[in-house]
Amino acid sequence: MDNSRCVVLVPAGRSIEPHCDFSLRQLEAAGYPVRRLYGFAQVDVARNRLASEALADGFEEMMWIDSDIAFEPAAVERLRSHRLPITCGLYPKKIEKAWSSQFAADQGTVTFGQEGGLVELRYAAGGFLHVRRPVFEEMDRQLALPRCLGPGGFATVPYFLPMVVPSGAGHVYLGEDFAFSERARRCGFRLLADTTIRLQHIGIYGYSWEDVCGGLPRLPSLKLDLGDLTR
Repeated sequence: MDNSRCVVLVPAGRSIEPHCDFSLRQLEAAGYPVRRLYGFAQVDVARNRLASEALADGFEEMMWIDSDIAFEPAAVERLRSHRLPITCGLYPKKIEKAWSSQFAADQGTVTFGQEGGLVELRYAAGGFLHVRRPVFEEMDRQLALPRCLGPGGFATVPYFLPMVVPSGAGHVYLGEDFAFSERARRCGFRLLADTTIRLQHIGIYGYSWEDVCGGLPRLPSLKLDLGDLTR
């Protein structure tokens, strides 16, 4: 795998957490181009700009890493090694005992850590997300997404534009990463998460797998019944 063909994209508000920044610098030392974009209050606008620029510059892969995700550089290699259109790592929300991604409806028990593997998602959070170029190209082809002119005349494409979708008798509002997932699935792509990858979502401390079902201590492997978490 040619590291120079995979651009690492980091939308950041004002700063990047130290652990994240340390790992980003390691990726740069390994030949990955890393693009940090600061100062955007609307993360969907930042993602659309980063994606549009990366595609225009000819990159074949995009590795999205949020500024508050602590990760090991080997996890990027792990996702790329699957050679799939869309793969991601999983992490919990801060404070709330819930996942940032949403599992497929028929997903029962999931194992994390040494005995983990690939599981299918309905919606993938954008904090540690690997996407290959054909996904964007197929969205363009099937969905006819518009070109939106910004300052300086550069056109961005709203791949991450939030959307509202029907759900039962009502509707659900999808934020920018879930909206991207919805568009990808409509275009025929599966969303897969690698549960061997440990990430931390940095808040008052580093939230990880165990925080969804109680918290510390950290474990080398964890098996969860997803049904128990919704009861």
